Amino acid sequence: MIFVTHMESTPNPDALKYILNERVLVNGVCQYTSGAEARDDLSRALFAIPGVVSVYYRDNFITVTKNGSVDWIDVETAIKDEINTRIEVVQIEAQEMPPIDFGEKQEMIDMIEEILDETIRPGLAMDGGGVDIVDLSDTMVLSVHYQGACGSCPSSGTGTLKAIENILQENFDPRISVRIHKPSF
Repeated sequence: MIFVTHMESTPNPDALKYILNERVLVNGVCQYTSGAEARDDLSRALFAIPGVVSVYYRDNFITVTKNGSVDWIDVETAIKDEINTRIEVVQIEAQEMPPIDFGEKQEMIDMIEEILDETIRPGLAMDGGGVDIVDLSDTMVLSVHYQGACGSCPSSGTGTLKAIENILQENFDPRISVRIHKPSF
């Protein structure tokens, strides 16, 4: 039986990390940013709770992000109850995102991925989030996309981004800079 063992705060005041007694995903991640995207009963139920704006599954935790107009005291127990009630009937699968073809830059991207896996991603996961590479420009600008609690955390756009840049400059290439990916609509 899978259940929430405890909750942890994250650096993002609008995100809580619900720790489970078993893995919810064997590998990969799964994130929904709206009820319309949700593919399982649990995430749809979580989006039905007023104020929920993101649901992120990874390993043995679920990070739920709310909007700033809702207080945690009003929703954290309802979220925990939905997880405990619905987690058994949900078979969550990691989102199969089509791989990005980085062409001639693929070898560099693989090196960067390895550095992020060893240095950055474990810490972000502890805080209820993650990071993906979106692009590497010819001028060595790396575009990244934050997931989970990191997606709307105030420190992800400054301190965390600078830490990623510093680690990559030291371990990969001193010319690299890192930016948050801004999707164009």
